[in-house]
Amino acid sequence: MEDGGIDTMATVRLIEERNAPENVRQVYDRIKKGFGAGKVPNAYKAFAHNPGVLEALVEHRARVMDTGEIAPEIKEWLAWAAVTLTNNQFGIKVHTARLKKLGISNAQLVEALAVLHYFTGISVMINGLALGEDVDESVQDALRELG
Repeated sequence: MEDGGIDTMATVRLIEERNAPENVRQVYDRIKKGFGAGKVPNAYKAFAHNPGVLEALVEHRARVMDTGEIAPEIKEWLAWAAVTLTNNQFGIKVHTARLKKLGISNAQLVEALAVLHYFTGISVMINGLALGEDVDESVQDALRELG
């Protein structure tokens, strides 16, 4: 496969739906009906080499993204930040599109990138200088109070 002149061949063969065993096809159906928007992303076709792992990943995603106390928009921002920081090109495209569907503007995306840039950059500097912890007493009090 080519993507802008870069070889993007997977390191394992993808298990297409037509070649998948029944238990994998059932998970694929769940993906298509849920977050896959009618299709099975290639990553999950690769994960299908181990049906237990595939099923666990899909179940974990459902528990993390579809339930809980954090608002769906915040979860989408967190997903976008995670895939951006790990340079997951597929995830960047998917989660950017999902944020745009939620009404997030290009200016907001650039601002979010600036936030990621600042905090990852300053963290590298703090860690590189072995500065250690420098937390104000009021911050520590707030953490104790909020449990």
